[in-house]
Amino acid sequence: MHHPPDTLHARKRRKARATIVSAAFQLFAEHGFDNVTVAAIAERAEVGRTTFFRYFGDKQQVLFADDSAEVDRMCAYVLDKADRPLGSDLGAALTLLREAATVTRPYAALSPAHSAVLVRLLRESIDLRSRYLLTRQQRALRLAGALIEAGAVESVAVLASHAAMACELTAMRLAESPESFPARMDEAHGMLRTLGN
Repeated sequence: MHHPPDTLHARKRRKARATIVSAAFQLFAEHGFDNVTVAAIAERAEVGRTTFFRYFGDKQQVLFADDSAEVDRMCAYVLDKADRPLGSDLGAALTLLREAATVTRPYAALSPAHSAVLVRLLRESIDLRSRYLLTRQQRALRLAGALIEAGAVESVAVLASHAAMACELTAMRLAESPESFPARMDEAHGMLRTLGN
């Protein structure tokens, strides 16, 4: 069986990137976000600054490293699983997003340990919270696009994706630990489902 010639290179790149992410989170955990420089991250990861910038534009990007890959997977799930046009069925659109989040979570960018660090950093820094909310907003818009492709009317697609974002932010706020995050997500989605009753 012949592997494509770039797999070793791709594996090396993935490993270098993962090492940078890991080093950054260790340092953020030890010193807080603001006190860590790109130079310090590169040194801890045993790479040059140039290598760091090959993968990340700045140290904030490291925190949200694999966000777009996660959204890609969620969008693919939505398009794959929508067995009928969603139309104006808000409940079905929300359920689909909930399932997409659950299915992609095992591949989520951050390990529970890294998630715990991120939650702490978000509490400490208003700049990071702004950046984080921007990533959530971009995610919501992309998911709305996937729902529209899956036949949802625009108003339903936009509301469903923002409601899912609200559930995620609620779970982040209320979860005592990263481990309790999924349960809090379920609760938030469950509360939304009671709206029509």
